[in-house]
Order: sequence, then C-alpha cells, then structure tokens
Amino acid sequence: KNVAKLQKKSPADVLLVDSSPGLDYLEKLKGYCQKHGLTHYQIDHFEIYQHQSASEKAGRSREIIRQYILSRGYDAWFSWECDQLIPANTLNILSHIMEAGNYSMVHPGTWSKEVQLEPEVSFGVCLIRKEPLIKHGFLIEYPNMSSSYLENEVLFKKRVLKDGGSYIEVYGLIKPIYHLSE
Repeated sequence: KNVAKLQKKSPADVLLVDSSPGLDYLEKLKGYCQKHGLTHYQIDHFEIYQHQSASEKAGRSREIIRQYILSRGYDAWFSWECDQLIPANTLNILSHIMEAGNYSMVHPGTWSKEVQLEPEVSFGVCLIRKEPLIKHGFLIEYPNMSSSYLENEVLFKKRVLKDGGSYIEVYGLIKPIYHLSE
C-alpha cells in the first residue's frame, strides 16, 4: 500500500527482490501489488541457502538490483527496504536535493530501530546515482568487502568519496520513517 502511494506521487518502476524459500512469498507479493494497484513492477526471486547470513542475502539482493539498473540505463537507484514505511513524497524530496547539490548519493537518515538514539547508516531509504553503481558492487567476494552488510554500506559511501563523488546525510529530512518489526 505504501509503495503504491509513493508510485502515484513519483511515477517509477519498481523492482522487488525476494530471497525467501520457495515461491509462496513471491505469489503473496504479486497479490499485494494487484490489490493496491501497483503498476510498472517486477519481482525477481532467487534461491539462496536460508542459513546464509543476512549480509550475504542483502549483498546478493543489492547486486541483482544494481545489475538491473545498469543493464536498463536507469539514472539512479531509489533504495527502499521492505521493512520501512515512508511518506509518498520521499523520492521527490531526495531527487530535488540530489540535483540541487549534484550529489552522488542522498541519505535521509533515520534512527536505528534497535537503539533509538543511534543513527542508521543502512541503505534503507536513499537515492544513489548510477555512476557509483557502475564502479562498485555489493557482493561479499568483491575486493575489500566486509561480511557485514551494514559495514559494506559504510565502505560503499567511503568508496564514493574516494572516487570524487559526494553524498549527503540529512537526519530528519524524511519523516516519519517507520520501521516495521516483522
């Protein structure tokens, strides 16, 4: 429902990546998309050993998205993790800031759901231009990659800066950002 509201405000293609066991959840997602009138969407499913670390699953999911973006000539990736609810104008706000400051990345920042006063560094909600995605991937086996997806997000930002790019983190820019517990 939240994705459909955002898509009405900011028409965009939607790619959902599912790594759950089997195809049951994929069918459930299709039903949600139809129920809420989501358009221009694709759901990619990949099988992975379910006892793999969350970092491995996140890295492989992000790599699927990265390859999709690059192979289809998109200008940017609006990363939005499925456990977050955001206002419908979020993409418009991030796009405006990205263009105004010519940033490689815009991260609206939020607070960790585990420790409420700790900043969240993840790509839960952020906008990334294609240029950094051309140069850097998300698979753990890439050089200089950590086995922690949160640490890899920090490393990705550092690589963007090292390559001459820029990013901005603005806590409180997008509110509310709700984290679902399940």
